[in-house]
Amino acid sequence: MLGSDYRELIVPRLDNTAKKNGILIGGALLTLAAVIVSLLYGNILTLFVAAGIGFGSWWLWTCNRIEYEYVIAGDELNLTKILAESRRKPMMAVSIKKFTAFGKLSEAPAQPAGQTTVLACAAKDDTAYYAEFDHETLGNTRLIWTPNDDILAYLSKHLPRNLGFRYDG
Repeated sequence: MLGSDYRELIVPRLDNTAKKNGILIGGALLTLAAVIVSLLYGNILTLFVAAGIGFGSWWLWTCNRIEYEYVIAGDELNLTKILAESRRKPMMAVSIKKFTAFGKLSEAPAQPAGQTTVLACAAKDDTAYYAEFDHETLGNTRLIWTPNDDILAYLSKHLPRNLGFRYDG
């Protein structure tokens, strides 16, 4: 199955970096403060609180390490959300032949009311693309994602011609 009709890409989420760093630094400072209080007052129970704060900070930090996996096999696009590099959650699957619109997110028309948004991009910046389609369970859907050059070249050859998408690389 790993032929010319197979593409795979893992994209880390980049727009939550400040949140992850805040959790890590804040948790470290709170843990350090609890340890200092424990040592100053000789209270062993505060060390357990410090350990709990440290573990909770680590757990929140790892839960905010989010990646998205795009797999295109033939005309089927599968999206998976990866949490902490260990837990995988399938987001959706759609045929690229069902796309009714595709292009750069900066050139996208205004989103109509009632349209479902599936956010699976590194950041909503100039590297993000959008795809609109009618999904079986989600209804009218707009996917925001960050494909690489290889996937864009593949889509340029396999998307319906009426979308007018061309990619030169």
